[in-house]
Amino acid sequence: MNRKNLIVVAFLVVVAIVLVWGGIYFSIGQNDAKMQGKLVFAQTFNQGEKIDHIVITTSDDVIDLRQEKSFWYVVNKGNYFADFSIVHQFLSAINQSVYIVKLPYSKKTAEENYLLNPLKTKNDSGMLIQTFIGENMLDEIIIGLPDKDETYFFARKPDAKDIWLIDGDFNLPIMAKYWLLRPVFSMPANQVESITIGESYAQREDKSSYFKNNLEQNINVEALLNVLNGIVAVDAKKKQDFEDEGFDKLQSKVIDVITVYGLEAVCNLYYDDKNVWLNINLTTTPLPMSAVNDYIRDNRFLYDGWYFEISPEQGHVLRDFRLM
Repeated sequence: MNRKNLIVVAFLVVVAIVLVWGGIYFSIGQNDAKMQGKLVFAQTFNQGEKIDHIVITTSDDVIDLRQEKSFWYVVNKGNYFADFSIVHQFLSAINQSVYIVKLPYSKKTAEENYLLNPLKTKNDSGMLIQTFIGENMLDEIIIGLPDKDETYFFARKPDAKDIWLIDGDFNLPIMAKYWLLRPVFSMPANQVESITIGESYAQREDKSSYFKNNLEQNINVEALLNVLNGIVAVDAKKKQDFEDEGFDKLQSKVIDVITVYGLEAVCNLYYDDKNVWLNINLTTTPLPMSAVNDYIRDNRFLYDGWYFEISPEQGHVLRDFRLM
């Protein structure tokens, strides 16, 4: 083969290489273009009502959510009910989130926007969301920080380096305790008519009056009313688990609260220096308003047989409060 033919062959080889690589990059570009505007959780959206398990992993905790009979539960918090509003926000984000803009990959960008995999490293890692039907995983993606305008979130798939901006509200709790129903119980302060703790008793005539004891002395109950206005649980256990772990052997006391409408909440408290657990029994006074019976019927399932570990800030008030 002469020199001229070699040059021609070499030229053709170069052209072939350019065409091959051009085709590859065109294909990648086409794939990127196809992803833009598409659903981030496409398989999850397609399977719809069959999704029954979602795991959210962060550097701080694991949130294990399972769905049964239209309710979502926090498995690693006693399998108690997940907060309805947070779940609604989360599922709405999953069902609506789409890819907006693909960004050039760099390690710095991934680290600065917390897009590393929390299953592999705690530093600079994001929120890994995995959706399942049974044990079959459908989608997984790492959600990082919001962009500077807080319009979109940085995101990437764990097995890919592509970084995307996606839409959707992924401003979600990163620890399992914050996914529990919040507040777990609420009794507005202006509705409370009487409080009984052990042998001590305090009552008022109307919401603008002072609470008075049986000696007609004014009693300051503001700290307790503030807690009752929105009790926050950080863990929950069913009755059998609570007793199996010996928490029923802790010191105990009863705080009995009655509203002007005839709702009575019997709060059974179990406590030591570190833990405060609460069991709530809803009942009525002899002549309650009709709406009270409806409320108890609709909400009793949230309390019967459940024991709640109360946040330390509120727990010490419930444990140490005295009607003095």
